[in-house]
Amino acid sequence: MASAKDNNPDSYSGKWVLDKHAPRPGDAPNGLQTKIKQDGSGLTFESTFKEPSSGVVPLLYLGIMTEKLHLNTDGQEVHTQIGPFMAVFKTTMDGNKLMTDWKAQINGDPVEGHWVHTLSDDGKHMTLEIHESSTHGQQGDATLNFVRK
Repeated sequence: MASAKDNNPDSYSGKWVLDKHAPRPGDAPNGLQTKIKQDGSGLTFESTFKEPSSGVVPLLYLGIMTEKLHLNTDGQEVHTQIGPFMAVFKTTMDGNKLMTDWKAQINGDPVEGHWVHTLSDDGKHMTLEIHESSTHGQQGDATLNFVRK
């Protein structure tokens, strides 16, 4: 397996589940599992999770609680429909970090966020730092810790 420091998107490939032994936010998606596949232009994230009882995904997890999302890793923008929203994702790699900036319009209001996926040196753990904010001053931060299955 490639070292996480090889700047290789394939290092992320595999099945990831939330680490039961790590702290997690109270509103974190229940049962979140993500399968990451590397292809020629980037990474595809296929996720499963328990739908929130309210039926509403917290804005903080827009793009995380999505069944399928493709991200180019070369900085090219990707336009993706997520539920009723159109979002734009821009991702780059730097060593063991995968950094994504995203923007969307929610009910006419701009919302944006930043994700940092960090792969551990041994490739067995992945941390996802999430930041989201809107023009109305609403914002959120969360950190999700995954283990490779």
